[in-house]
Amino acid sequence: MLDTRDEVTVLGPEAGERLDVFGATMVVKSDGSRNGLYVAENPIPPGYLVPPHIHDEADEAFYILQGELTLISAAGESKAGPGSCVLLPRGEMHGFRNDTAGMVRFLVISLPGPQAAEMFRHLDRATRAAAGALPPPEIGAITAQYGVRLL
Repeated sequence: MLDTRDEVTVLGPEAGERLDVFGATMVVKSDGSRNGLYVAENPIPPGYLVPPHIHDEADEAFYILQGELTLISAAGESKAGPGSCVLLPRGEMHGFRNDTAGMVRFLVISLPGPQAAEMFRHLDRATRAAAGALPPPEIGAITAQYGVRLL
């Protein structure tokens, strides 16, 4: 759990809760327990893919820090590079992948945040318990508990 005191908090570049999300380490900077806002740095390696899904109850945004992220949406595919902000309203299908030869780093921002934090923690625990990759049906069962439907 992150600090929940009502004061200004500065987390350094290496600070935060580290979670394994499908083989990439997500660093949670705010789990939503203070202000409802989930913020995490998400560095993803080449070839990493999060398949299309829908958040029924959360709005999400990505802010690209490094590299170029390929976004998947109902409108097709698009690219987002450093400085780009991607708005992902609840109910809209989206997914993403890293098609480049280098790392892509971006911030994940979600509101409401506590639900996102708990989902990623659950995925982290399940991945560690399985000592490897989770089968897609298990991933779908976990995410469904948090209002996220895999397509």
